[in-house]
Amino acid sequence: MRFKIVERKIGWHKDFDSSHFLVLPYESKCLRIHGHTYNVDVEIWGDLNKNGMIFDFNHLSSLIKLLDHKILVSEEWITEKKGSYIIIERNGKRLELPEDEVVVLNKPNVTAELIAEWFAERISEKAGENVKKIRVKIWEDPRSYAEVVLEY
Repeated sequence: MRFKIVERKIGWHKDFDSSHFLVLPYESKCLRIHGHTYNVDVEIWGDLNKNGMIFDFNHLSSLIKLLDHKILVSEEWITEKKGSYIIIERNGKRLELPEDEVVVLNKPNVTAELIAEWFAERISEKAGENVKKIRVKIWEDPRSYAEVVLEY
Protein backbone atom coordinates (compact mmCIF):
# COMPACT_ATOMS: atom_id res chain seq x y z
CA MET A 1 0.00 0.00 0.00
CA ARG A 2 1.48 3.36 -0.97
CA PHE A 3 -0.71 5.44 1.35
CA LYS A 4 0.06 5.96 5.00
CA ILE A 5 -1.86 7.61 7.80
CA VAL A 6 -0.43 11.07 8.40
CA GLU A 7 -3.11 12.49 10.67
CA ARG A 8 -6.06 11.30 12.73
CA LYS A 9 -9.00 13.47 13.74
CA ILE A 10 -12.49 13.02 15.08
CA GLY A 11 -15.36 15.43 14.60
CA TRP A 12 -18.56 15.86 16.55
CA HIS A 13 -21.59 18.15 16.26
CA LYS A 14 -24.49 18.70 18.65
CA ASP A 15 -26.91 21.40 19.72
CA PHE A 16 -28.11 22.49 23.15
CA ASP A 17 -30.44 25.13 24.51
CA SER A 18 -29.25 27.51 27.23
CA SER A 19 -29.98 31.00 28.43
CA HIS A 20 -27.61 33.71 29.54
CA PHE A 21 -27.03 37.43 29.62
CA LEU A 22 -23.92 39.51 29.22
CA VAL A 23 -22.32 42.14 31.41
CA LEU A 24 -21.18 44.98 29.14
CA PRO A 25 -20.11 48.60 29.73
CA TYR A 26 -22.58 49.84 27.10
CA GLU A 27 -26.27 49.49 26.26
CA SER A 28 -27.12 46.27 24.46
CA LYS A 29 -30.07 43.93 24.11
CA CYS A 30 -27.69 41.20 25.34
CA LEU A 31 -27.80 42.68 28.86
CA ARG A 32 -31.24 41.06 29.14
CA ILE A 33 -31.75 37.39 29.89
CA HIS A 34 -32.21 35.54 26.62
CA GLY A 35 -31.60 32.11 25.15
CA HIS A 36 -30.03 30.41 22.20
CA THR A 37 -30.11 27.07 20.53
CA TYR A 38 -26.35 26.76 20.44
CA ASN A 39 -24.58 24.42 18.06
CA VAL A 40 -21.19 23.09 18.98
CA ASP A 41 -18.65 21.63 16.57
CA VAL A 42 -15.69 19.78 18.05
CA GLU A 43 -12.61 18.47 16.27
CA ILE A 44 -9.90 16.58 18.12
CA TRP A 45 -6.60 15.51 16.57
CA GLY A 46 -4.36 12.85 18.00
CA ASP A 47 -3.14 9.30 18.00
CA LEU A 48 -5.17 6.26 18.93
CA ASN A 49 -5.12 5.33 22.60
CA LYS A 50 -5.03 1.75 23.88
CA ASN A 51 -8.79 1.50 23.22
CA GLY A 52 -8.37 2.49 19.57
CA MET A 53 -9.84 5.96 20.12
CA ILE A 54 -8.58 9.52 19.96
CA PHE A 55 -11.25 10.65 22.44
CA ASP A 56 -14.47 9.12 23.75
CA PHE A 57 -17.57 10.77 22.24
CA ASN A 58 -19.42 10.01 25.50
CA HIS A 59 -17.37 12.70 27.28
CA LEU A 60 -18.67 15.24 24.76
CA SER A 61 -22.25 14.09 25.23
CA SER A 62 -21.85 14.51 29.00
CA LEU A 63 -20.82 18.14 28.52
CA ILE A 64 -23.91 18.81 26.43
CA LYS A 65 -26.14 17.23 29.08
CA LEU A 66 -24.56 19.52 31.65
CA LEU A 67 -25.33 22.67 29.59
CA ASP A 68 -28.66 21.80 28.00
CA HIS A 69 -31.69 23.75 29.28
CA LYS A 70 -29.61 25.55 31.90
CA ILE A 71 -28.82 29.17 32.71
CA LEU A 72 -25.14 29.98 32.11
CA VAL A 73 -23.58 32.49 34.52
CA SER A 74 -20.12 33.73 35.48
CA GLU A 75 -18.75 32.71 38.86
CA GLU A 76 -17.79 36.38 39.32
CA TRP A 77 -21.46 37.38 39.34
CA ILE A 78 -22.44 35.27 42.35
CA THR A 79 -22.93 37.47 45.40
CA GLU A 80 -24.32 34.86 47.76
CA LYS A 81 -25.27 31.21 48.15
CA LYS A 82 -28.41 30.52 50.16
CA GLY A 83 -29.18 26.85 50.66
CA SER A 84 -29.57 25.31 47.22
CA TYR A 85 -29.87 28.73 45.57
CA ILE A 86 -27.32 31.13 44.17
CA ILE A 87 -27.88 34.86 44.08
CA ILE A 88 -26.61 36.97 41.22
CA GLU A 89 -26.66 40.75 41.10
CA ARG A 90 -25.71 42.29 37.76
CA ASN A 91 -27.15 44.73 35.22
CA GLY A 92 -29.66 46.02 37.77
CA LYS A 93 -31.05 42.49 38.27
CA ARG A 94 -31.17 40.37 41.39
CA LEU A 95 -31.65 36.74 40.46
CA GLU A 96 -32.20 33.92 42.91
CA LEU A 97 -31.69 30.73 40.96
CA PRO A 98 -31.80 27.05 41.94
CA GLU A 99 -28.27 25.68 41.71
CA ASP A 100 -29.43 22.67 39.71
CA GLU A 101 -30.70 24.96 36.93
CA VAL A 102 -27.43 26.88 36.61
CA VAL A 103 -24.01 26.17 35.13
CA VAL A 104 -21.39 28.42 36.68
CA LEU A 105 -18.55 29.13 34.28
CA ASN A 106 -15.13 30.06 35.63
CA LYS A 107 -15.06 32.93 33.15
CA PRO A 108 -15.60 36.70 33.58
CA ASN A 109 -18.57 36.80 31.20
CA VAL A 110 -20.78 34.37 29.27
CA THR A 111 -19.95 35.28 25.66
CA ALA A 112 -19.80 32.72 22.86
CA GLU A 113 -16.01 33.16 22.92
CA LEU A 114 -15.80 32.25 26.59
CA ILE A 115 -18.30 29.39 26.31
CA ALA A 116 -16.12 27.91 23.54
CA GLU A 117 -13.05 28.32 25.75
CA TRP A 118 -14.81 26.69 28.73
CA PHE A 119 -15.95 23.79 26.54
CA ALA A 120 -12.44 23.23 25.13
CA GLU A 121 -10.94 23.31 28.63
CA ARG A 122 -13.39 20.65 29.84
CA ILE A 123 -12.40 18.48 26.87
CA SER A 124 -8.70 18.97 27.67
CA GLU A 125 -9.30 17.77 31.23
CA LYS A 126 -10.48 14.41 29.86
CA ALA A 127 -7.92 14.21 27.06
CA GLY A 128 -5.19 11.63 27.24
CA GLU A 129 -1.56 12.11 26.27
CA ASN A 130 -2.53 11.01 22.75
CA VAL A 131 -4.57 14.19 22.07
CA LYS A 132 -2.61 16.86 20.20
CA LYS A 133 -5.13 19.54 19.26
CA ILE A 134 -8.70 20.52 20.17
CA ARG A 135 -10.94 22.88 18.20
CA VAL A 136 -14.33 24.02 19.52
CA LYS A 137 -16.73 26.20 17.58
CA ILE A 138 -19.85 27.51 19.33
CA TRP A 139 -22.62 28.83 17.07
CA GLU A 140 -25.09 31.21 18.75
CA ASP A 141 -27.21 31.33 15.62
CA PRO A 142 -26.76 30.34 11.97
CA ARG A 143 -24.66 33.46 11.27
CA SER A 144 -22.48 33.89 14.37
CA TYR A 145 -19.87 31.67 15.98
CA ALA A 146 -16.82 31.79 18.22
CA GLU A 147 -13.95 29.35 17.87
CA VAL A 148 -11.04 28.38 20.06
CA VAL A 149 -8.13 26.03 19.35
CA LEU A 150 -5.98 24.37 22.01
CA GLU A 151 -2.71 22.67 21.10
CA TYR A 152 -0.55 20.44 23.23
